[in-house]
Amino acid sequence: MSTTNALASLLALSALGCLDTGQDRVDISLFIAGTDTSAPVTAVGDVEVQIERADLAFGPLYLCAGATAGELCDTARLEWLDTIVVDTTHSHAVEVGKISGETGTVGSFMYDLGISSQLTRSEPYVLEAAEQLGGVSFVLEGRARIDGTSLRFVVEVPVQQTDSTELGVPVIRKSSQDDFFHEVTGSEAGLLLRFDPVAWVSKIDFRPYAGVPEDEVLVLEEDSEAYRALAVALATRGRPTFVWVEP
Repeated sequence: MSTTNALASLLALSALGCLDTGQDRVDISLFIAGTDTSAPVTAVGDVEVQIERADLAFGPLYLCAGATAGELCDTARLEWLDTIVVDTTHSHAVEVGKISGETGTVGSFMYDLGISSQLTRSEPYVLEAAEQLGGVSFVLEGRARIDGTSLRFVVEVPVQQTDSTELGVPVIRKSSQDDFFHEVTGSEAGLLLRFDPVAWVSKIDFRPYAGVPEDEVLVLEEDSEAYRALAVALATRGRPTFVWVEP
């Protein structure tokens, strides 16, 4: 190949690398809301539970182009790198910032609950929202009515990396059962995430605590079945609904 032809080929390749991909930078308002829990919740064994507090540390959040998040999402299409404490008992939506990135398809999501896994640290890193909750992801308080007795309870749960999770990747990700797909155009007025704590509380079995005196506060400890059921539910159930707000 002549010098002239080689130079022409090099210039052609350079031009291809500079072509417009059709993707634009976007900043879309992110709204967070809970669900009205003024009505009692039915837990395991038809135990009636009144939720008094259900504070969740949420964030960061990543939306990925592919249908599978996790390690396959090397670069997020959209991301929100902050954290916030969400009162999941309130249905009023609050704008918490901008989810930023570029236009195009999003087919999966992943997020942390205030405790992040980082490649440079062997231990989970507690972010600001979780710090506000005393280093945990979720604080639940309420009353369970068992055999005619109103039992006050409290439980605090961290949701974080374990030996079986990938280092440096958010713990909670879209599952095969989650319906999630959107073509981001930049015309969206916002993205609303709505959490419902009923999906988590309904999995707790309070019946083994029927004998606890009514004037005591039951603290659900880490080694209890009730605690483990809540921890599993937080990680695997009750994902927020994603609603794209059109202009």
